[in-house]
Amino acid sequence: MNFHLIDWLILIIYLAGTVYVGLRARKYVENMEGYYVAGRKVKVALGSATLIATEIGVVTFMYFGQLGFLTGFSCFILGVIGFLGYMVIGKTGFIVSGLRRLKVITIPEFYQLRYSKSVRWFGGVLLFLGGVLNMGIFLRFDGIFLSEAMGLGEQARAIVMVIMLIIVISYTVLGGMFSVVITDFIQFVILTFGMLISTVFVLAKVNLNTIASTVVQQYGTQGLSPITNPQFGWTFIIWMLIGSVAISALNQPAVSKSFASETPEVGRKVFLYTGLTLGGRYMIPMLWGVAALAVFGSHINSLVAMPRLLASVVPSGLLGLMVAGMLAASMSTYSAYLLAWSTVATRDVVAPLLKSKLSDEQSVTMTRVIAALIGIFMLVFGLFYRIPSTAFQYLAITGAMYAAGAFACVVAGLYWKKANTVGAYSGLAFGAVAPVAFLLLSLFKDSLPKNLLFLVDVNVSGFLSFVLAAVGMVVGSLATQKTHPPVIIPEPSYGKQLEGGTHVSS
Repeated sequence: MNFHLIDWLILIIYLAGTVYVGLRARKYVENMEGYYVAGRKVKVALGSATLIATEIGVVTFMYFGQLGFLTGFSCFILGVIGFLGYMVIGKTGFIVSGLRRLKVITIPEFYQLRYSKSVRWFGGVLLFLGGVLNMGIFLRFDGIFLSEAMGLGEQARAIVMVIMLIIVISYTVLGGMFSVVITDFIQFVILTFGMLISTVFVLAKVNLNTIASTVVQQYGTQGLSPITNPQFGWTFIIWMLIGSVAISALNQPAVSKSFASETPEVGRKVFLYTGLTLGGRYMIPMLWGVAALAVFGSHINSLVAMPRLLASVVPSGLLGLMVAGMLAASMSTYSAYLLAWSTVATRDVVAPLLKSKLSDEQSVTMTRVIAALIGIFMLVFGLFYRIPSTAFQYLAITGAMYAAGAFACVVAGLYWKKANTVGAYSGLAFGAVAPVAFLLLSLFKDSLPKNLLFLVDVNVSGFLSFVLAAVGMVVGSLATQKTHPPVIIPEPSYGKQLEGGTHVSS
């Protein structure tokens, strides 16, 4: 076992402190807006810290570490693309400022404002299903990381997964967004120290010259160029350029931090300042993965290589701090995602089907129950499901399942007057076709005829999802202007509410 008494003490004290702070935040939850969006009181510094913490968890370290191990330096292009995506949003307020001005709590609420209540429900179902599938592998990868880093062995992974789930649900379900924001700030600080310490010891173990020569020896130019690397290529790069903006602006766990901000301008700045650190946060775990390749060679399992490297180079005491930092990152991600997807399920999937309006108390209670059920799904899914490709590709394609259609609907709804209900339905449905086909057909890849193998190319499917969503929105809208005239959102006015409690105000 890699963990010693000092490591356990650091980890236990950290976990106990985090849960205590998260539960104490419950007293600040006064109403529904307090639970879902922290009363819209979040300022730039706190919002940036909590978004950074949300956007990188143990699963992020794992899939970027795996990419570094399998592709060398060519995967660093993702750090550049991610940085550009956040800069576009942060500089212009693209999408996020418009949604924040409308004071929506979830993205599908915008669909009801701009299109119809039924579009809200359909979009909510896709958003919920895609989001929950997306986070389905989180617990599994956290279990792999922690069991390897702590030296507990594969047999302890299920136990680690259960303990993590109980801790995160306890303060997320009770405290809502206040708990998420407050604990995220603590976790951001711990995460920063953990990443710094780990990087110092990794580079002390293996220098950059050795790492570079290993990449060239193992992968040749494919380890340096994302264009020639078979995992990537131009289709992948174009998909990621579009997707980096779409998923960043329309990923409910991330954009909820903008919704919780004091003003639309604060929400824009949160994305701007978060984006300034994004490239480094992506590339550091990639570097750890490349370093693991240099230390262990290519024969080790690509998923365990990076955590095993960290466990071998970080000394006792600091190892406890490093694991606390990684666990902090993971807890931030879980808490934000659990709250986001359970909120969508309550407000956009269940509530529109009910005859009577849910009270604030009923909405919060239902959200807590759904969050717990999502957690149980994550445990079962993580234990038994086997992803069809690398972890990053699985997360990217399940993200595209909801982001492609949402991108078409929200962009057209905010910036194109001719967007209508038929276009929204078409965009949402067409955007989900290619990702769903990929996930299903990947299970039967060996039985597919050669002329259909392009459907199980994750890069082609991901790119097609955005193309089809845009075509569906444009063609569907233009073909039905007379039968389904567009709904123009009226000038915001205080006091007006959507069903479910969403205020429409400037």
